[in-house]
Amino acid sequence: MAGVPVSYKSILVYLDDGKSNFDRVDVAMQLALSHGAHLTGVSLLTLKPESLNTSSDKVTALESRRMAESLVESFANRAGAANISFDTMVIGGNSDESASGMAHHGRNADLIILAQPNPDSRNFTRMLDLSEEVILYSGRPILFVPYIGANRIPFKKALISWDGTPAATRAAYDAIPILKMTDEVTVLVVQSKKQLESKRDVQAEALSQSLKRHEIHAHVEKVLPGSSNVASIILNEVSQHDIDVLVMGGYGTPKLRQKILGGVTRSLLSAMLIPVLMAH
Repeated sequence: MAGVPVSYKSILVYLDDGKSNFDRVDVAMQLALSHGAHLTGVSLLTLKPESLNTSSDKVTALESRRMAESLVESFANRAGAANISFDTMVIGGNSDESASGMAHHGRNADLIILAQPNPDSRNFTRMLDLSEEVILYSGRPILFVPYIGANRIPFKKALISWDGTPAATRAAYDAIPILKMTDEVTVLVVQSKKQLESKRDVQAEALSQSLKRHEIHAHVEKVLPGSSNVASIILNEVSQHDIDVLVMGGYGTPKLRQKILGGVTRSLLSAMLIPVLMAH
């Protein structure tokens, strides 16, 4: 685990013409203002505009370029008006090249803010591939903003999905600048049959004590899964406790040229209605 960040000083935010873009930039700007961070707005040169009333195969390169340039211009106007230090970037290339470029340029950001892939979007498959690439290869924490937007900003209640693994550990500690801004933090442990049989200590209480040293007061909640899967339990906890932001490990395995996310990660990326901070 890298050094624990006390604040985010460089934030990269993905820009598109989806419904969540305004809220996504708003989250980025609020975090930048809170932490005195530099903000980088990034659009993709070859992304198909959502706003065009046409079939996906009729979107021209010129229309995509105009959208990418318009997005960074609009972002620059908002960031400049808020007196935030910023720059902009337009990443070119096809789906694979732009995803790789996003991961590459994100490696020097303290936090990357992406859009949750929208299954109704003409860019859904491309955005899912980009999400997987950035999770697995940027080496940085990623905050996903739901495609329906995020109407509870700043975050007040956080849930950490904890199993003691390196991915969950990195996510929890990379989230400290966000956790310090909340009023309530819950550490959720789903006690699987395998874990109970092995009697493995996932060190949830130790995490709570460590966070306390960062002036973050977190309580531990342990749940038996029963017949429910882990993703369903997490979603239920989010609903029951009115959680604003979820923190979890982004599980996946790079295999040849494929980007493969674990079942829980992929399920939550599809189903979450609140921002999710993931790290791999």
